[in-house]
Amino acid sequence: MTALRFDDRVAVVTGGGTGIGAAHARLLADRGAAVVVNDLAEPEAHSVAAAITAAGGRSVVAAGDIATEAGAAATIAAAIDAFGRVDIVINNAGVLRSSPFADMTVEIWDRVIAVNLRGTFLVTHAAWPHMVEQGFGRIISTTSNSGLLGVAGSSAYASSKAAIWGFTRSLSLEGAPLGINVNAIAPMAYTAMSARSKVAPTTWQTGEGDEWSRRLDVAQVAPVAAWLAHESCTLNGKVLSAVGGRVARFALRVTEGFDADELTPELVRDHEPDLLGDDPGVEFGAAFEEGRAAHRRLMRPR
Repeated sequence: MTALRFDDRVAVVTGGGTGIGAAHARLLADRGAAVVVNDLAEPEAHSVAAAITAAGGRSVVAAGDIATEAGAAATIAAAIDAFGRVDIVINNAGVLRSSPFADMTVEIWDRVIAVNLRGTFLVTHAAWPHMVEQGFGRIISTTSNSGLLGVAGSSAYASSKAAIWGFTRSLSLEGAPLGINVNAIAPMAYTAMSARSKVAPTTWQTGEGDEWSRRLDVAQVAPVAAWLAHESCTLNGKVLSAVGGRVARFALRVTEGFDADELTPELVRDHEPDLLGDDPGVEFGAAFEEGRAAHRRLMRPR
Protein backbone atom coordinates (compact mmCIF):
# COMPACT_ATOMS: atom_id res chain seq x y z
CA MET A 1 0.00 0.00 0.00
CA THR A 2 1.46 3.33 -1.10
CA ALA A 3 1.93 5.71 1.82
CA LEU A 4 0.30 9.10 1.56
CA ARG A 5 2.96 11.80 1.59
CA PHE A 6 2.82 15.59 1.85
CA ASP A 7 6.30 16.47 0.64
CA ASP A 8 6.47 20.02 -0.71
CA ARG A 9 3.07 20.81 0.79
CA VAL A 10 2.54 23.52 3.42
CA ALA A 11 -0.15 23.13 6.06
CA VAL A 12 -1.59 25.61 8.55
CA VAL A 13 -3.19 24.11 11.66
CA THR A 14 -5.07 26.47 13.94
CA GLY A 15 -5.28 25.49 17.59
CA GLY A 16 -2.30 23.27 16.85
CA GLY A 17 -0.61 23.54 20.23
CA THR A 18 -2.65 20.90 22.03
CA GLY A 19 -5.14 18.08 21.59
CA ILE A 20 -6.52 17.28 18.16
CA GLY A 21 -4.70 20.20 16.53
CA ALA A 22 -1.32 19.00 17.78
CA ALA A 23 -2.11 15.52 16.43
CA HIS A 24 -2.93 17.03 13.03
CA ALA A 25 0.32 18.99 12.99
CA ARG A 26 2.48 16.05 14.02
CA LEU A 27 0.97 13.61 11.52
CA LEU A 28 1.24 15.98 8.56
CA ALA A 29 4.82 16.81 9.50
CA ASP A 30 5.67 13.11 9.86
CA ARG A 31 4.38 12.66 6.30
CA GLY A 32 6.57 15.44 4.91
CA ALA A 33 4.51 18.64 5.16
CA ALA A 34 5.88 21.91 6.43
CA VAL A 35 3.53 22.97 9.22
CA VAL A 36 2.53 26.32 10.69
CA VAL A 37 1.34 25.74 14.24
CA ASN A 38 -1.11 28.42 15.32
CA ASP A 39 -2.28 28.71 18.90
CA LEU A 40 -3.03 31.36 21.49
CA ALA A 41 -1.16 29.12 23.93
CA GLU A 42 2.27 30.13 22.68
CA PRO A 43 4.42 27.79 24.83
CA GLU A 44 2.39 24.78 23.69
CA ALA A 45 2.62 25.85 20.05
CA HIS A 46 6.39 26.23 20.32
CA SER A 47 6.63 22.82 21.98
CA VAL A 48 4.81 21.14 19.08
CA ALA A 49 6.88 23.00 16.48
CA ALA A 50 10.11 22.19 18.31
CA ALA A 51 9.23 18.48 18.44
CA ILE A 52 8.53 18.50 14.70
CA THR A 53 11.85 20.22 13.98
CA ALA A 54 13.75 17.88 16.30
CA ALA A 55 12.33 14.93 14.35
CA GLY A 56 13.68 16.37 11.11
CA GLY A 57 10.56 18.19 9.97
CA ARG A 58 9.83 21.82 9.17
CA SER A 59 7.61 23.94 11.37
CA VAL A 60 7.09 27.52 12.54
CA VAL A 61 4.75 29.07 15.09
CA ALA A 62 2.07 31.69 14.48
CA ALA A 63 0.89 32.66 17.95
CA GLY A 64 -2.12 34.81 17.19
CA ASP A 65 -5.85 35.08 17.80
CA ILE A 66 -7.50 33.82 14.62
CA ALA A 67 -10.78 35.43 15.72
CA THR A 68 -9.24 38.76 14.66
CA GLU A 69 -8.45 39.79 11.09
CA ALA A 70 -4.88 40.62 12.06
CA GLY A 71 -4.33 37.29 13.79
CA ALA A 72 -5.77 35.28 10.91
CA ALA A 73 -3.81 37.23 8.31
CA ALA A 74 -0.59 36.83 10.31
CA THR A 75 -1.13 33.08 10.54
CA ILE A 76 -1.33 32.70 6.77
CA ALA A 77 1.49 35.21 6.29
CA ALA A 78 3.69 33.01 8.48
CA ALA A 79 3.24 30.17 5.99
CA ILE A 80 4.01 32.38 2.99
CA ASP A 81 7.02 34.01 4.65
CA ALA A 82 8.54 30.74 5.88
CA PHE A 83 7.64 28.32 3.10
CA GLY A 84 6.41 30.36 0.14
CA ARG A 85 2.90 28.89 -0.16
CA VAL A 86 -0.08 27.44 1.67
CA ASP A 87 -1.72 24.25 0.44
CA ILE A 88 -3.69 23.00 3.43
CA VAL A 89 -5.68 24.79 6.10
CA ILE A 90 -7.06 22.83 9.02
CA ASN A 91 -9.46 25.04 10.95
CA ASN A 92 -9.20 23.30 14.30
CA ALA A 93 -9.13 26.15 16.85
CA GLY A 94 -12.22 26.27 19.02
CA VAL A 95 -13.57 27.14 22.42
CA LEU A 96 -16.35 25.59 24.50
CA ARG A 97 -18.34 27.70 26.94
CA SER A 98 -21.16 25.53 28.24
CA SER A 99 -24.09 27.44 29.69
CA PRO A 100 -27.83 26.91 30.10
CA PHE A 101 -29.55 29.21 27.63
CA ALA A 102 -31.19 31.23 30.40
CA ASP A 103 -27.72 32.03 31.77
CA MET A 104 -26.09 32.66 28.38
CA THR A 105 -24.42 36.06 28.16
CA VAL A 106 -23.68 38.09 25.08
CA GLU A 107 -19.99 37.93 25.96
CA ILE A 108 -19.98 34.11 26.02
CA TRP A 109 -22.01 33.89 22.82
CA ASP A 110 -19.83 36.37 20.94
CA ARG A 111 -16.54 34.79 21.96
CA VAL A 112 -17.61 31.27 20.97
CA ILE A 113 -18.93 32.45 17.61
CA ALA A 114 -15.82 34.59 17.10
CA VAL A 115 -13.35 31.76 17.53
CA ASN A 116 -15.26 28.79 16.16
CA LEU A 117 -17.01 30.39 13.19
CA ARG A 118 -15.51 33.81 12.50
CA GLY A 119 -11.99 32.44 12.96
CA THR A 120 -12.69 29.65 10.48
CA PHE A 121 -13.89 32.23 7.96
CA LEU A 122 -11.00 34.64 8.54
CA VAL A 123 -8.22 32.08 8.21
CA THR A 124 -9.82 30.49 5.16
CA HIS A 125 -10.42 33.91 3.60
CA ALA A 126 -6.77 34.86 4.10
CA ALA A 127 -5.56 31.61 2.52
CA TRP A 128 -8.08 31.59 -0.34
CA PRO A 129 -6.31 33.92 -2.83
CA HIS A 130 -3.07 31.96 -2.49
CA MET A 131 -4.88 28.71 -3.22
CA VAL A 132 -6.74 30.25 -6.16
CA GLU A 133 -3.47 31.52 -7.64
CA GLN A 134 -1.77 28.13 -7.40
CA GLY A 135 -4.89 26.23 -8.50
CA PHE A 136 -4.80 23.90 -5.52
CA GLY A 137 -6.00 23.90 -1.95
CA ARG A 138 -7.47 21.77 0.78
CA ILE A 139 -9.66 23.29 3.50
CA ILE A 140 -10.68 21.08 6.43
CA SER A 141 -12.85 22.71 9.08
CA THR A 142 -13.98 21.29 12.39
CA THR A 143 -17.64 20.85 13.19
CA SER A 144 -19.16 18.70 15.93
CA ASN A 145 -22.02 16.33 16.54
CA SER A 146 -23.04 18.87 19.18
CA GLY A 147 -23.94 21.24 16.37
CA LEU A 148 -25.21 18.71 13.85
CA LEU A 149 -27.32 16.77 16.36
CA GLY A 150 -27.68 19.17 19.30
CA VAL A 151 -26.72 19.10 22.94
CA ALA A 152 -28.41 20.78 25.89
CA GLY A 153 -26.48 23.57 27.57
CA SER A 154 -24.23 24.45 24.63
CA SER A 155 -26.33 26.63 22.34
CA ALA A 156 -23.44 28.94 21.42
CA TYR A 157 -21.02 26.10 20.70
CA ALA A 158 -23.65 24.08 18.84
CA SER A 159 -24.66 27.08 16.74
CA SER A 160 -21.07 27.84 15.77
CA LYS A 161 -20.40 24.24 14.82
CA ALA A 162 -23.66 23.80 12.90
CA ALA A 163 -22.74 26.87 10.85
CA ILE A 164 -19.57 25.09 9.73
CA TRP A 165 -21.83 22.69 7.80
CA GLY A 166 -23.26 25.50 5.67
CA PHE A 167 -19.84 27.13 5.31
CA THR A 168 -18.32 23.86 4.10
CA ARG A 169 -21.13 23.00 1.71
CA SER A 170 -21.28 26.47 0.13
CA LEU A 171 -17.54 26.98 -0.15
CA SER A 172 -17.04 23.53 -1.68
CA LEU A 173 -19.22 24.61 -4.61
CA GLU A 174 -17.14 27.75 -5.13
CA GLY A 175 -13.85 25.94 -4.70
CA ALA A 176 -14.49 22.98 -7.00
CA PRO A 177 -13.72 24.73 -10.32
CA LEU A 178 -10.66 26.36 -8.74
CA GLY A 179 -8.98 23.16 -7.59
CA ILE A 180 -9.86 23.78 -3.95
CA ASN A 181 -11.64 21.03 -2.02
CA VAL A 182 -13.50 22.02 1.15
CA ASN A 183 -14.55 19.41 3.69
CA ALA A 184 -15.13 19.13 7.43
CA ILE A 185 -14.63 16.64 10.22
CA ALA A 186 -16.81 16.06 13.28
CA PRO A 187 -14.42 14.49 15.80
CA MET A 188 -15.00 12.89 19.15
CA ALA A 189 -11.83 12.72 21.21
CA TYR A 190 -10.62 12.91 24.78
CA THR A 191 -9.17 16.39 25.14
CA ALA A 192 -9.02 19.11 27.76
CA MET A 193 -12.00 20.74 26.07
CA SER A 194 -14.15 17.62 26.00
CA ALA A 195 -13.29 16.91 29.63
CA ARG A 196 -14.72 20.33 30.56
CA SER A 197 -18.06 19.58 28.95
CA LYS A 198 -20.97 19.39 31.39
CA VAL A 199 -22.03 16.10 29.82
CA ALA A 200 -18.58 14.54 30.23
CA PRO A 201 -18.24 11.56 32.61
CA THR A 202 -16.90 12.37 36.05
CA THR A 203 -13.67 10.50 35.33
CA TRP A 204 -13.07 12.81 32.38
CA GLN A 205 -13.71 15.95 34.41
CA THR A 206 -11.25 14.85 37.07
CA GLY A 207 -8.62 13.97 34.46
CA GLU A 208 -8.53 10.33 35.55
CA GLY A 209 -10.02 9.10 32.28
CA ASP A 210 -11.45 5.69 31.53
CA GLU A 211 -11.35 2.96 28.91
CA TRP A 212 -13.59 4.96 26.57
CA SER A 213 -11.43 8.06 26.83
CA ARG A 214 -8.37 6.00 25.98
CA ARG A 215 -10.13 4.71 22.87
CA LEU A 216 -10.93 8.31 21.92
CA ASP A 217 -7.28 9.21 21.43
CA VAL A 218 -6.65 12.30 19.32
CA ALA A 219 -4.40 10.16 17.13
CA GLN A 220 -7.59 8.46 15.88
CA VAL A 221 -8.83 11.75 14.41
CA ALA A 222 -5.77 13.09 12.60
CA PRO A 223 -5.69 10.40 9.85
CA VAL A 224 -9.17 11.48 8.69
CA ALA A 225 -8.07 15.09 8.30
CA ALA A 226 -4.86 13.95 6.62
CA TRP A 227 -6.76 12.02 3.97
CA LEU A 228 -9.01 15.00 3.26
CA ALA A 229 -5.88 17.16 2.98
CA HIS A 230 -4.13 14.92 0.46
CA GLU A 231 -3.91 15.88 -3.19
CA SER A 232 -5.28 12.50 -4.27
CA CYS A 233 -8.48 12.92 -2.22
CA THR A 234 -11.38 14.03 -4.43
CA LEU A 235 -13.99 14.35 -1.68
CA ASN A 236 -15.58 17.79 -1.63
CA GLY A 237 -18.36 19.25 0.51
CA LYS A 238 -18.38 16.25 2.82
CA VAL A 239 -18.57 16.09 6.61
CA LEU A 240 -16.87 13.04 8.10
CA SER A 241 -17.41 11.74 11.62
CA ALA A 242 -14.24 10.52 13.33
CA VAL A 243 -14.78 8.58 16.55
CA GLY A 244 -12.16 6.28 18.07
CA GLY A 245 -11.16 4.67 14.77
CA ARG A 246 -14.64 4.62 13.21
CA VAL A 247 -15.08 6.92 10.23
CA ALA A 248 -18.50 7.71 8.74
CA ARG A 249 -20.25 10.45 6.81
CA PHE A 250 -22.88 12.84 8.10
CA ALA A 251 -25.67 13.38 5.56
CA LEU A 252 -28.61 15.77 5.44
CA ARG A 253 -31.68 14.22 3.82
CA VAL A 254 -35.17 15.43 2.92
CA THR A 255 -38.10 13.06 3.38
CA GLU A 256 -40.72 12.42 0.68
CA GLY A 257 -43.26 14.44 2.66
CA PHE A 258 -46.59 15.41 1.16
CA ASP A 259 -47.96 18.23 -0.97
CA ALA A 260 -51.27 19.98 -1.54
CA ASP A 261 -52.39 22.65 -3.98
CA GLU A 262 -54.14 24.57 -1.21
CA LEU A 263 -52.17 24.04 1.98
CA THR A 264 -53.81 24.65 5.36
CA PRO A 265 -52.59 24.26 8.96
CA GLU A 266 -55.02 21.37 9.34
CA LEU A 267 -53.48 19.52 6.39
CA VAL A 268 -50.03 19.93 7.91
CA ARG A 269 -51.39 18.56 11.20
CA ASP A 270 -53.13 15.61 9.58
CA HIS A 271 -50.12 14.71 7.40
CA GLU A 272 -47.50 15.03 10.12
CA PRO A 273 -46.61 11.30 9.93
CA ASP A 274 -46.06 11.71 6.17
CA LEU A 275 -43.79 14.71 6.42
CA LEU A 276 -41.76 13.21 9.26
CA GLY A 277 -41.58 9.95 7.32
CA ASP A 278 -39.52 6.85 7.82
CA ASP A 279 -38.32 6.70 4.21
CA PRO A 280 -34.58 7.09 3.52
CA GLY A 281 -35.20 10.50 1.98
CA VAL A 282 -33.19 12.29 -0.68
CA GLU A 283 -29.76 13.84 -0.28
CA PHE A 284 -29.31 16.95 -2.41
CA GLY A 285 -25.90 18.18 -3.51
CA ALA A 286 -26.85 21.86 -3.44
CA ALA A 287 -29.82 24.08 -2.61
CA PHE A 288 -30.87 24.49 -6.25
CA GLU A 289 -31.25 20.72 -6.58
CA GLU A 290 -34.05 20.68 -4.02
CA GLY A 291 -35.66 23.61 -5.85
CA ARG A 292 -35.56 21.70 -9.14
CA ALA A 293 -36.97 18.56 -7.51
CA ALA A 294 -39.79 20.56 -5.94
CA HIS A 295 -40.52 22.21 -9.29
CA ARG A 296 -40.73 18.86 -11.06
CA ARG A 297 -43.08 17.52 -8.42
CA LEU A 298 -45.36 20.50 -7.91
CA MET A 299 -45.57 21.74 -11.48
CA ARG A 300 -46.32 18.39 -13.06
CA PRO A 301 -49.57 18.11 -15.01
CA ARG A 302 -52.45 17.26 -12.69
